[in-house]
Amino acid sequence: MRTKSLWLMAALAVFTLSACGGAPPAPMQGTADDEATLRGMADRYAAAFSANDAAGLAALVADNYEVVDPNGTHVTGRAAFQQMFEAGSKARPEAGQNPTLSTTTDFLNWIDASHAVMGGTYTVAGVPAGAPTSGSWLVVAVKSASGEWQLMSSLGAAFIAPPGGSN
Repeated sequence: MRTKSLWLMAALAVFTLSACGGAPPAPMQGTADDEATLRGMADRYAAAFSANDAAGLAALVADNYEVVDPNGTHVTGRAAFQQMFEAGSKARPEAGQNPTLSTTTDFLNWIDASHAVMGGTYTVAGVPAGAPTSGSWLVVAVKSASGEWQLMSSLGAAFIAPPGGSN
C-alpha cells in the first residue's frame, strides 16, 4: 500500500508541475501599437532633422545609442549623438543650406518583443549640387523599461550613382 501511495503522489506531483508549466514564453514580436510606433519613427526623425531640432532627434535615441559615422568617429550615447548633429547643423544655415529629409519605412523585422530591425529609403533636398540626395537607412530599435521605443543604433548609406549611369 505504501508503494502504491508513493507512486500516486509522484504521479500527482508530475501532473501538477506539468499543468503549471511555469511562465509562458515571451512573445517573439511586439504589438500592433508597437509596430505603428516603430513605423512612425522614421517620419519623426525626418521632421526633427528638417527642423534642425537636435534635441528632438536626441529624444529618439536610447541612452546607450552607438554608431560609427561615415568618417569613422565612434559615437556613444544620447548626448554624443546630439552633439554630433548640432555640430553638423550649425554650419548649414551659414552655408545657405536648409536640407529637408523624407523617408520611407520599407521593412520591420522583430528580433523579439522589445527589439526590432527596420530599414527604408530617404531623400534629401536642399543640399549642395553634387551631394548625394538619396540613400537607404537601417536601425536597431529597443523598447525601454518605460515602454518607449528608441533607436539603439543606425546606419545611413548614401546612393552614389556609378560612373556613366544612374542605376
